[in-house]
Amino acid sequence: MRETNSNRRKIFAVGLSGLLVWTNLWASWPANTATVPPLTDLVQEPYLVLLEQAEELQFSKKELDAFRKDLKKEEKAEKKRLEREEKKLKQQVKELRKQLDELNKNRSRDTSEMTLKRSELHCQILPLEQAQNAKKAEREHGLPVIYDNKQAKVDLIEKWPAQKAEILLALESGEARQRRFGDVEDIGIRVLKEGQEKDIKTGEEAIREMRASRMMPPELEDEELTAYVSQLAKRIADHSDLQIPLRLTVLDSDEINAFAMPGGFLFVNTGLIAKAETESELAGVIAHEIAHVTARHGARLMKKATIANIFFQAAQVAAMIFTGGVVGVGAYYALQYGFFGLGMVLNLTLLGVSRDYEEEADQLGAQYAWNAGYDPKGFVSFFDKMASEKGYVQSASFFRTHPPFFERIVSTFSEIEYLPPKRDLIIDSTAFRQIKERLSKAQEKDSWKTKGRPSLRRGPECDEEMTIPEERII
Repeated sequence: MRETNSNRRKIFAVGLSGLLVWTNLWASWPANTATVPPLTDLVQEPYLVLLEQAEELQFSKKELDAFRKDLKKEEKAEKKRLEREEKKLKQQVKELRKQLDELNKNRSRDTSEMTLKRSELHCQILPLEQAQNAKKAEREHGLPVIYDNKQAKVDLIEKWPAQKAEILLALESGEARQRRFGDVEDIGIRVLKEGQEKDIKTGEEAIREMRASRMMPPELEDEELTAYVSQLAKRIADHSDLQIPLRLTVLDSDEINAFAMPGGFLFVNTGLIAKAETESELAGVIAHEIAHVTARHGARLMKKATIANIFFQAAQVAAMIFTGGVVGVGAYYALQYGFFGLGMVLNLTLLGVSRDYEEEADQLGAQYAWNAGYDPKGFVSFFDKMASEKGYVQSASFFRTHPPFFERIVSTFSEIEYLPPKRDLIIDSTAFRQIKERLSKAQEKDSWKTKGRPSLRRGPECDEEMTIPEERII
């Protein structure tokens, strides 16, 4: 009987969405037929814009399917282009290394002329290898994210009107609270999963091993900035289902990420703070990570993997992402100081293996941000920003795996539609702007990025900025 009612609701919702679409078309006729942008432009728009406009966008299934095929062809062509550029860089490195081999065959000891030649070769090889690794990282990690994101926006244009109509129907029929975690008025009283306090020991053990393995970047030595982030995180935690103390650490890392360990341990990177454009974006990511703790995702998945195995995988993937698979000084820099990729693997192993867990955290995170007085759309706008831009290495760990973008966006925004209206939700604040300015000024200082970190130079000194020679630029 319940299944029959559910089917009827879905049929009614589709009909309602169709009626809404035709009403909008009739109201805007004939101007609408001339103003709908092409799909190539629409997939460049933010999710929030498309979610608001989807009911007015009319494309046939044939048009949408044809565009999806075009996107796949475009992605394939881009992949081939990157492969060609990577291959060319690899060949250039090979030629330079061949010159090194010839140099080493000439004499047992370097003459002054040979020393100079060796130095020149070293300084040509290093930037070429870095460029090669960057191309590989873009091809293997960045490109799929960009095109998964575009495909998700096509799905949204096609499916969101019916989804929204179903939400409206559930609200009107009084069934909205029957959804998963629908008891939002009971946040802080309800119990999602028993035993949060049992996770504290697990989290402490994991963090000790991270620090002992020197896989944790340094803590930020800025009391004012740390106090601001702590206050923000505490506000969200106080309006969540967290039943244990929240312990926050701000890490001096350019990686754009935050991650939570079982037992209420939250780590926020300076790279994330620098990238967020509004306080609500930062609040949305923090709320998402707190949700992983309240739902005990890490503890539940940690039963399937030992901490030692997790860190071993973390080290491997961090090296792969940052260096494109080449283990060397770049990998050492990434693992010991840059922290690139480690957050991703921690979340992939502990939090991101199950799509259900990730969608749960998206939904709960929206609830916690809203309950704390922040605009929950901030998480959607930040997610969109990370998925849309190039230069993937620093933001790689924000995506634990190839997530189902459409499902995640719809799950999050559906929850936002369900939430009771609130006035004066915070989008941004003066305090956030001041902290951003403070962080920006600190990052401008050379000591911020170079203090205590290893040099990527090997052997002789190169110019401060190692660049690829003009004749070798692709």
